Amino acid sequence: MADQQYLGHVTAFPQSTRLYLPYQSLQRSVSPLLPERAAADERARMRTKIRVLSAVTAIPLALSACGPSGEVAAADGTKSIGFISQAPRNDGGFTQFGLAGVNAAIEADKNLKLSSIVDNAANSQEQIQGLESLAAKNQIVVADGASFNKSVAVVAPKYPKVRFILVAADLDAYAENVTSVSAAVGYNAIVVGAVASAHSRTKKLGMIAGLQVPASGAWYYGMAQGAALENPNTKVVQTYTGDYNDVGKAKQAAEAMIASGVDSILSDLDSGSGGVYQAVGGSASPADVYDVFALHCDSSPHIIGSGVVSWSDILKNAVADAAADKLPAGAISYGLGTGALRFEFCPGKGTAEEKALVERITKDITDGKIVADKGVLLPKPAYHFEQR
Repeated sequence: MADQQYLGHVTAFPQSTRLYLPYQSLQRSVSPLLPERAAADERARMRTKIRVLSAVTAIPLALSACGPSGEVAAADGTKSIGFISQAPRNDGGFTQFGLAGVNAAIEADKNLKLSSIVDNAANSQEQIQGLESLAAKNQIVVADGASFNKSVAVVAPKYPKVRFILVAADLDAYAENVTSVSAAVGYNAIVVGAVASAHSRTKKLGMIAGLQVPASGAWYYGMAQGAALENPNTKVVQTYTGDYNDVGKAKQAAEAMIASGVDSILSDLDSGSGGVYQAVGGSASPADVYDVFALHCDSSPHIIGSGVVSWSDILKNAVADAAADKLPAGAISYGLGTGALRFEFCPGKGTAEEKALVERITKDITDGKIVADKGVLLPKPAYHFEQR
């Protein structure tokens, strides 16, 4: 049964998709490699329009010859990358992980440089202006977030020689210079739902997300399917706060869920997860938390585990392929079989039975024995699509 509660106003392309995605290998966890969760004062810092990284401020002329088509000629033979996001670059979640993947690709290839970052691009005008600024001086532009699917569709045709990497969403129509990369997070959510149902005392689970977009919906529908596999009587509810980084709204949503009898919450949030941790930690009723993206076990003793989505691995892979001219146009989705998605318990958490359940559900999904219900996976685009 789908119960919904809305806290806040959804503004940026509500019909678009939000997904979440590699450091040294698709087989490695991002947790040991990513920066620590940003402090609250850093998350709240003022909006930053195009900021040139310190590593490249001394060489702006290296990106000199730029024509209207977006072709960039670097004097030293390097390929330059521009990065744009809707959220702050240090949001402790989706954006920070994606940027870590871009930096990992750069560290592995001396011919790559990150020239500029545009963050906090919240509306369509800011996104279009930011993309045009980056495309004018870079050969690769990473648009990190599902809300960019409309703005990339507008800007990409103007710069046919620039490779655009759209993260967590697909275009409505094929573009020769755009590759969308996403994660089949719904598969991960099925595993989370089964574990949470097995661990739950009340058999009432909750999912809290920022925007009501298909990718966040995939976490809910997947969680509901997994819970039903473990126990058909388990109920899953969902709440959207309108903001992935608003701690106060997340706390309010979690408190309301706990008051209604929910004892296990999946937090599909970025820095807003802090509000969920606060609500659970301050509750007289016992409750557990399940994260997405990575393990943040030190953030709360109530965290059981995470549906890890290694966006850093995926972005490293995509940027490296783009730099080598090996990234195909179209759409690429990463699944459980790649290692970019997996469920992980926090140290000391999870019974032997629950760990065996994770292995069984994961294997049944990869073997095709469990077929995703409606809403668990995003619709495949009509153009070239590759499931990895």
